[in-house]
Amino acid sequence: MSRMTVAAERSHTLVLYRASKRADAGLRSVCRRARDQASRVTIVVLARQEPTENGCCDIRSVLWNDVCRDLANEDLSKASRAVGNQAGVEFEVLAALDRKVVDAVAHAAVARGADEIVLADPRGSGLGRLERRRLRRRSVVPISGSPD
Repeated sequence: MSRMTVAAERSHTLVLYRASKRADAGLRSVCRRARDQASRVTIVVLARQEPTENGCCDIRSVLWNDVCRDLANEDLSKASRAVGNQAGVEFEVLAALDRKVVDAVAHAAVARGADEIVLADPRGSGLGRLERRRLRRRSVVPISGSPD
């Protein structure tokens, strides 16, 4: 099956985004393709979280997690500005424990019925090199984005 045929059959793309010029260009390209094919796009920004069970009075993790979610929401605002008000595009913060981000991304794609995961800017996606490799191995949903 040709690459073009595979692209034409897609109906839902999950995009892992972190604000950068390269990510914005990739995001606009994915959204144009989705518009042309009348398919859906879910843009997610990763908010790495720390466990909060570290003692009875220690609130540093709680505060840090709030900061990470706020930063992720800022990135979602930038993604929204990059694609404009295109129909069929959803925006979400994906909060995940630091050591479980790969599983969280893979699960999010399956849970949303995505046919493809796109790393808008692979090196700036919020996943490290080993995490990107692990995602490619573990995900049942195909991953797009330049390999390392």
